[in-house]
Amino acid sequence: MRNYIIKRILLLIPVIIIVAVIAFFITNLMPGDPVRVILGNFATEEQVLRLEQELGLDQPLIIRFFSWLSRVIRGDFGNSLYLNAPVSEVLLNRIKPTFMIAVTAEIIGVSLGLLLGITAAVNHRKILDQFSITISLFGISIPSFWLSLMLIFVFAVQLRWFPVSGFKSFSEAGLGAFRYLVLPSFTLAFMQAGLVARMTRSAMLDTLKQDYIRTARSKGISAKNVILKHALKNAMLPIITVIGHNFAILLGGTWIIETIFVIPGTGFLAINAIMRRDIPVIQACIIFVALIYIVLNLLVDISYGFFNPKIKYK
Repeated sequence: MRNYIIKRILLLIPVIIIVAVIAFFITNLMPGDPVRVILGNFATEEQVLRLEQELGLDQPLIIRFFSWLSRVIRGDFGNSLYLNAPVSEVLLNRIKPTFMIAVTAEIIGVSLGLLLGITAAVNHRKILDQFSITISLFGISIPSFWLSLMLIFVFAVQLRWFPVSGFKSFSEAGLGAFRYLVLPSFTLAFMQAGLVARMTRSAMLDTLKQDYIRTARSKGISAKNVILKHALKNAMLPIITVIGHNFAILLGGTWIIETIFVIPGTGFLAINAIMRRDIPVIQACIIFVALIYIVLNLLVDISYGFFNPKIKYK
C-alpha cells in the first residue's frame, strides 16, 4: 500500500506540471487586456506601459512562464490584479465557504441517494422502485440554477425561512450559519442524490443476483444484514467512484450556485476573476481544481481496498 501511494504521488508531479503549462498559456492567450481592465479605457499609453512593466507583462511570454512556474512551485501565485492581495491568501479565504457547502451537500446527497438506490434495488419492479427511479431522474434532469431559484422563491421570499443570499461562518453566526447553508446545499444534494441513487440501484441489482447472497439468505441471516453487510459492501466500488467524482466537483467550486446565492467561495471567485481578466487568480483556480480531482481520485483508489480485500496494490 505504501509503495503504491508513493508511486501515485510521484506520478502526480508531471500531471501538475502539464496542468500548470495549460493554465498559464490559456490565460495569457485569452482575449482581453488585463491592464486595460484595471486602468479603464481612458488610461493613457504611458500609464498602460508603466503598469505593464510593474506586472512584468512587457517581457516575452516564455520568460514570464518560467518565472511564474518557479514561483508557483514555491506556492507563490503572485498578487491579484484586481484585489491587490496575494492570490494564495485570497484563495484560502474562499475555500471555507465552498468546503462547508460541499460537505453538507455531499452528506445529504449521499445519504438520500443510498436510501433511494437500496430501496429501488430491494423492491425491484415494484412501486417503490418506480418512485425511487422517478426521484433520481428528477435529480439528474432538473437544472441546478432553476431549482435554486425555485427554492429561493418558495423558502426565502414567500415563507422567509432562510436568507435569500449571502454566507456567514459559524464564528460569525453560530448555529445560525446553517440557515445560509440549507438552500444551496439542498440544491446541490438533489443532483448528487440522483446520480448516487442510479449507480446504487444498478450495482445492488447485480450484487443481489450473486450466489453468496442466496447462500446468506438460506442460512437465515436477516434481510437487513444481507443488504447492508453483504450486498451493499460488495456493491460499493462503482458507488465510491461516483461519490468521489461528485465531491471533487463540489470542492472545485460550485460556480453557478455560488453566484446565484452570492456565496464568496472559490467558484464565485473564479467567475469574477474571469470577468475582470484577473490572470493570477484564474491560474490559481485552475490548478486548485486540478489538485482537488487528483487527490480525491487517489483517495478513491485507496478506498477500494477497504471494500474489496482482494484488490492488491503494487
